[in-house]
Amino acid sequence: MEAGVSGRRRRRPLAAALLVLAAGLAPALPSSDARAQPAESDARAQPAETPETLFQQGTTALGRGEYGAAIDTFELLGDRGFVHPDASYNRGLAYVLRVREGADRPGDLGRAAAAFEEALRLRPGDAEADRALDLVRAEITRRRSRRGADAVDARPTLDRVIVGLASERTWAAAALLASLLLAIGVVLRRRPAGPAHVAGSVLAPTALVALLALVPLTYAARHLRLTTRAGVVVVPEVRLLDEGGRALPRAEQTPIPEGASVEVGRRSGGLAEVRWGATEGWVPASSIRLLAP
Repeated sequence: MEAGVSGRRRRRPLAAALLVLAAGLAPALPSSDARAQPAESDARAQPAETPETLFQQGTTALGRGEYGAAIDTFELLGDRGFVHPDASYNRGLAYVLRVREGADRPGDLGRAAAAFEEALRLRPGDAEADRALDLVRAEITRRRSRRGADAVDARPTLDRVIVGLASERTWAAAALLASLLLAIGVVLRRRPAGPAHVAGSVLAPTALVALLALVPLTYAARHLRLTTRAGVVVVPEVRLLDEGGRALPRAEQTPIPEGASVEVGRRSGGLAEVRWGATEGWVPASSIRLLAP
């Protein structure tokens, strides 16, 4: 099946990264050989267009080289709220294959990056999606370099790095454990002089310090979960605006490149508030693809 997908049409000169991506991951495509079936369901008395039916239509179109039709089908699945790592992965691959065919549209690589990143969020540790995401972003960087644009990679700020070390549930569990250890330490300190008293004298202040650190981390993780969504830039690049939609001075900002991961917050009209590394501002909402929660 690899030959059928990669050799159906004449190859056009593109970066080796995309060729490797298309050739190396294509065997996972068509309906009978898809990476995996989406969620199991009772096939009896199903409507004509269930999510499972659309998934099969999309993977079949992908195997036939009908990349535009495959993209439309997988996008329709997303619009209907269907979330599955294989649907996200195949959507990303459809965009990549359309780029390889030379029929790409502006933002296709960004949409591919968004799809592969979404697949990774839905199935952490997916090696194929991780490799595909790296290759797509490498191709984006190569194209930006060819145009003379900087290959910008914004690193998250220290607070985001620390909060992102664990989930909200993990921070909350650690804070609960620290509170229990604090209570035990206080009880032990009330014992007469001896090993128990010494242990309590060490345990109580240590647990208190941990609790004072873990409670804010739990709150911060909860705040981020409730107020932000992960997103990816799906236009060649986007410059930050103020809340009124006015362009910021170019000297005060760096354009966010295609395929970059951002945090998306509030929306106002057709604008979305984003954070990219340490940079914050507003961008047209249409320039961002929100990922599945």
